[in-house]
Amino acid sequence: MPCAPGIRPEPISIELSGSAVSIILTQGTINIWFGRKFDKSLLAKILITISKIDSTTEHEKEVMCRFEEISEFENNGYILTSYARKKDKYRAVFVVPFSNSRALEMFIESMIQETEHEDVKITLYWRGGRVMMNIIKEELGRLNCFSILNVVYKEDNREELIREVNYNRTQGTSDE
Repeated sequence: MPCAPGIRPEPISIELSGSAVSIILTQGTINIWFGRKFDKSLLAKILITISKIDSTTEHEKEVMCRFEEISEFENNGYILTSYARKKDKYRAVFVVPFSNSRALEMFIESMIQETEHEDVKITLYWRGGRVMMNIIKEELGRLNCFSILNVVYKEDNREELIREVNYNRTQGTSDE
């Protein structure tokens, strides 16, 4: 893709993939897939790395639990956003702030337990842009668990603009 010297194109997404983990970074979300055969210690390293780079990262987690358990989640740093009774339990929705170490630790433990039974897909919300996406890509790359890197860049519309200007010149119209 042509690009002016010194100007780096802006990535729309960065994908890091391995045999049992895949991470897609965008400017608003981080989507992660953990396979069942994934090394559980790497799961913790990935989530802790993300929290160190951007502590404003959050995850919305839905939990089915007894009413009394809701306060246990809150005492561990989860932020209750809604709950509703569903038969003999409650469907509680929490925000897991990565800035709270207790909440992050509890979240990591729950992800480890979930990956023992099935593949897990999670979405994290963050405010990271191009620079933060590249920092996370570099830091996670040091974990040596990714074999594929795919970066999708924002379309460079300069070629289209040049074609339009040239067309206008050949048609005798002004583009100014």
